Amino acid sequence: MSEVLLPRRGTLVAWTTQGFPPGPPYKGPTGKDFVPFGVGLVQLDDVIRVEGRLTENDPAKLKFGMEVELTMIPFTTDEDGNDVVTFAFKPV
Repeated sequence: MSEVLLPRRGTLVAWTTQGFPPGPPYKGPTGKDFVPFGVGLVQLDDVIRVEGRLTENDPAKLKFGMEVELTMIPFTTDEDGNDVVTFAFKPV
């Protein structure tokens, strides 16, 4: 089986804003600590479309077809005090 590397950059196909904490097994901030976040569908070349968090949550700053790039962002702190990060796509 050959290894396929996905591109780090893609095109924003669709998006929305998540205005409330997701249900289980979500382990991130809730209550007053929750911050709405963008969620987008990103086309990675002609290989695949992936859904993921966006670094931008203002719909006025997001456009169909805009280029985005994979990055890592802080997510939460685990029960042992370790920082937990997650992937997200940021506008280029």
